[in-house]
Amino acid sequence: MKLSRVFVPLAATALLLTGCSAGGGANTDASGEDCLAPGSASKTIEVTGEVGNDLEITSETPVSVEATERSVLKEGEGESPTADQTIEVAMSMFNGADGTSLQQVATSPIPAAQEQLATWAYEGIRCAVPGEQIAIVTPYADVFGTAAAEETGLEGITEEDSIVIVMEFGEVADSAASTEPGTLEADELLSRAEGKAVAAPDGFPTVKLDDDGAPTITMPEGVDAPTELSIATIIEGDGETVQAGDRVYVNYRGVIWRTGEEFDSSWSRGAPTDFLTTQVIGGFQKALEGQKVGSQIISVVPAEDGGYGAASLEQMGHEPDDVMVFVLDILGTVHAE
Repeated sequence: MKLSRVFVPLAATALLLTGCSAGGGANTDASGEDCLAPGSASKTIEVTGEVGNDLEITSETPVSVEATERSVLKEGEGESPTADQTIEVAMSMFNGADGTSLQQVATSPIPAAQEQLATWAYEGIRCAVPGEQIAIVTPYADVFGTAAAEETGLEGITEEDSIVIVMEFGEVADSAASTEPGTLEADELLSRAEGKAVAAPDGFPTVKLDDDGAPTITMPEGVDAPTELSIATIIEGDGETVQAGDRVYVNYRGVIWRTGEEFDSSWSRGAPTDFLTTQVIGGFQKALEGQKVGSQIISVVPAEDGGYGAASLEQMGHEPDDVMVFVLDILGTVHAE
């Protein structure tokens, strides 16, 4: 399970939609460049449901293109983001061959900087305005590159198919910084969380550390998984404070509350990982920002409150209402300039 998604690694709730047809939209982006033109395929797309959750294509398939097209399904209002801003995006991805849902991604702030986005994502976002909903139809290769269909992890797709992506946009905000943070070398990182141990609140999973610091996570008996994002500090570090937009280095383990099964772990891969706090799910972002290097955090993440959403959980092989539990060691951070 990757913390980041198909376009920059991708929380508010998207609006409930009804079937609609393609229309107009902004003619230029914030820099004055012409927007990507609609085409005969993107103009046909009609949808119903909630973007990023249970959206469905109701128009006829197959749809196929040789070059990317972009149409507006629902008008918005406001200004398009500049290169140093973010915009909230919910996304649903489909196989253009038959309309099958491939991925549903809940709302997350996405940078509008061209260098941080796949080309198709940038073309979708650069002319976006709050409240707008768009459809992009693009060739397989523009989304997955040279990867074979079986390497995508998505069922029923071939290299000959076109991909339909529906995006819905929320608030535009200034980025934490216009320059991406630098990096740290391995010898500049802590090897594990270190600081004062703190008891987690009642009802939280318990965490036992191996000799190397790797956590074993055990759910409390007779306690239902929470329905709201729940975060606790269980080791208080005394290093630098993580700020929004920082590059953070962590070791983490993630398990499913219902089964205790591990679904992802940098500990299991043998090395910490790094990412920007603004490019991960809300359950990770809120667990990191404001914390100090050296801390160990436990984050209990329901699907619809800081998580990936029910549809994405199912596509990952979990139950739609499963709750994820993460334990994170914060090993280092680099502030945005």
